[in-house]
Amino acid sequence: MDIRKKTTLILSMLILFSCSGYAKNVSRKDRTVANYIESAKQSIQDKQFENAIEFCNKALQLNPESVEAYNQRGNAYYNEGKYKEAINDYSKAIEINPNKENLYYNRGTAKSHLQAYDEVIEDYTKEIEINNKNTNAYLNRGTTEVVLKNYDAAIEDFNKLIELDPKNEQAYFNRALANRLKGDYKASIEDYNEVLSLNPKNYEAYLNRGVAQYYLKNYESAINDYNKVIEQNIGLKKVYYNRGLADFGLKKYENAILDFTKAIEYNPKNDLAYYNRGLAQEITNHYKAALEDYSKAIELNPKSAGYYAKRGALISKTDGDLHKALDDMDTAIKKDSKDTDKYLTRGIIYCKLNMYLPAIDDFNIALKLNKNNHYAAELRTYAIKSLTNY
Repeated sequence: MDIRKKTTLILSMLILFSCSGYAKNVSRKDRTVANYIESAKQSIQDKQFENAIEFCNKALQLNPESVEAYNQRGNAYYNEGKYKEAINDYSKAIEINPNKENLYYNRGTAKSHLQAYDEVIEDYTKEIEINNKNTNAYLNRGTTEVVLKNYDAAIEDFNKLIELDPKNEQAYFNRALANRLKGDYKASIEDYNEVLSLNPKNYEAYLNRGVAQYYLKNYESAINDYNKVIEQNIGLKKVYYNRGLADFGLKKYENAILDFTKAIEYNPKNDLAYYNRGLAQEITNHYKAALEDYSKAIELNPKSAGYYAKRGALISKTDGDLHKALDDMDTAIKKDSKDTDKYLTRGIIYCKLNMYLPAIDDFNIALKLNKNNHYAAELRTYAIKSLTNY
């Protein structure tokens, strides 16, 4: 034990000799247990969690039915990151007194670190049954519902929290997120407006409001929000990528390239930044740079069918190595066999290679996927005529 911990333990032990504040009818054992628990609480405040556990152990030796000793030992374990041990202690406390406030809340919070989200919801619900004004329980239950994609249930919890505490910034922020993920972007923007009225320096709210504006195709408004974040230079690195998407929406492709490049500087493993920069490079006829970006995106995320398809299509478009383009399209179709455009692109490559029979097969598949695709019908007609002439 280091000197600081030893000193804290000695000072905390002194509390055990100060019992003058207790009524005379309280037993000496009960006073001692209470003092151990107070010492444990103080140790937790001082971040001396091992000491806190030791005090709780002593309290439980004297009184194995001490709810608060289990609760505080659970708190100490929780702060040490020992969530299973914390859950066990909270559960023991609940067994002894199932109606005590905060026990279910504490256990639910510990379970959230183990991603046992259904059980987390149950614990927060039980906590609310015991105390229906526990704002933190509504906040955490709502946040867990967001994780589970139960957005309506989450919004109900945040509504209740706002009803109890109309100036709760986090409640508006989380409700805004739930609304955005639900697809109600206007409601999301309204909530972020409320957040910013409560705290004009909440730059994550600007960032997220920008995302909602982007989905509404309010690209200029989105860029204005992203600019406010960038001006502060507070390390929200995703903002450059987001602004690049908004630039793209405004067809400001050179600006988009600059923003995606900045996003890559902050996160060299951002495959989407490479891919989208590649799209902008291709539109501005920087084909070599675009191919390099698509290749880098594939290197970072080889599971994406779209990346292979885009590179294969560009190779074909620029009269590059058609066999390599064909390989890319084969890979793309293996990963996603339900995309009409991939079959059309591969069919065109087959035609360029004078391989009309497999081209016709691809166009037939495209027509099966979408019988109203007139382009596929035209290409098939072309391939059939070309096969006859060939």
